[in-house]
Amino acid sequence: MSVERSEGYSEHFFEAIRARRVSRRFTSEPVSEHDIWLILDAARRAASAANVRIHRFLVVRDPRRLRLVRMLSPGMLAVPQALIVICTDLEAAAAAEVQVGKDDSVLVDVGTAAMNMMLAAQALGLGSCPATSFSRSAVAEVLELPARARPEFMLQLGHPAPEKRILPPGPKRRLTAADLSYWERYGERREPASSDC
Repeated sequence: MSVERSEGYSEHFFEAIRARRVSRRFTSEPVSEHDIWLILDAARRAASAANVRIHRFLVVRDPRRLRLVRMLSPGMLAVPQALIVICTDLEAAAAAEVQVGKDDSVLVDVGTAAMNMMLAAQALGLGSCPATSFSRSAVAEVLELPARARPEFMLQLGHPAPEKRILPPGPKRRLTAADLSYWERYGERREPASSDC
């Protein structure tokens, strides 16, 4: 079945989303500064509540610091070649009258920036892996963060190594958009007109 596409439709974008996977192991090949800048640019273009931009991005490539962060982060299964830490700048938040810890948009903005970074990494042929299981205070100490910087999320980056299954396999069949979506009322399903959804 042929589906009419809107102007500006990009199949490459949807291919990048479909191909994106979490990389838990990386080669020793460094991530170029140019690629990191492209990933940071993707992060800054993410949606931000009221466009207040209270998040800052710390790039870490020092092997010693990466190893220390890995030791403090149960969610990190290997040492990446680079790490981007998304921090809430508490002074910027106060100036924008954003209540960190109460305003859900703070973490929503972290998520939109993180997803943009993961898609940018995929487009560059890099692997990425999110890490949210870490000691916030210990990571802040190791990275010498000022009191105004609250680490919220860490994105591991590197050139993906061949995966050895380290976690039990997921479901045999991935859930589809139709499996997860309702239309007009919760519980009312609809099948897509195209098989590419």
